[in-house]
Order: sequence, then C-alpha cells, then structure tokens
Amino acid sequence: MRSPVVFDLDGVLVDSEPVWEEVRRAFVAEHGGTWREETQSRLMGMSTGEWSAYLAELGVRLPPEEIARGVVGQMAERYRHGVPLLPGAKEAVERLAAGRPLGLASSSPAR
Repeated sequence: MRSPVVFDLDGVLVDSEPVWEEVRRAFVAEHGGTWREETQSRLMGMSTGEWSAYLAELGVRLPPEEIARGVVGQMAERYRHGVPLLPGAKEAVERLAAGRPLGLASSSPAR
C-alpha cells in the first residue's frame, strides 16, 4: 500500500482566511466591537477559544463561547453556498485518492 496523504484544510485546500475575516469583522461590528488594523494578522493561527476571547477584547459584549457559536454558525451558512477551494485543490485530491488513503487535518471547528 502506498503511503497515506494528510491534507490540511485551511490554506491548502480551502481559501478560508478571506471568509473568516469577512465574517469575524462583520460580527465584531454588529456586536459593538472595534476591528483594529492588526486584528486579522493576530487572529491567524489562533484556536477557536483564543480568537473568540480576542474578539471579546475588541469590545464584543458576549461571552467567548457565544462569540464562537455565532461566528462558526455564520461560517457554516456561508459554506452552504459554496466552499472557496484553492486552484488545483480538487484535482490534487482526486489524483491522490486514486492510489492512496487520504486524511484531512484541521484546527477549524468541526461544524
């Protein structure tokens, strides 16, 4: 058997950062917070618990757990209308799936 291949989701298969930024930026604005110039770069790589706590620090007047639920719910809704695959992602997965077991790794919420 050929060696398995494990793909990361965000930034490898899916161009998710622009969507995350748009959704989180709007969520902050809708809930009384202030998006800062460095916010997006600080959020990249954070876990859900970390970024939801950070959004609370920006003035969102909700507990971090509620922030996470709200943002993840909006992301899920956006992805129902289409997932922004990176160029060549689908073809790479299909090509490798023909002869190898595949896996998917992500620190993104399961939803």
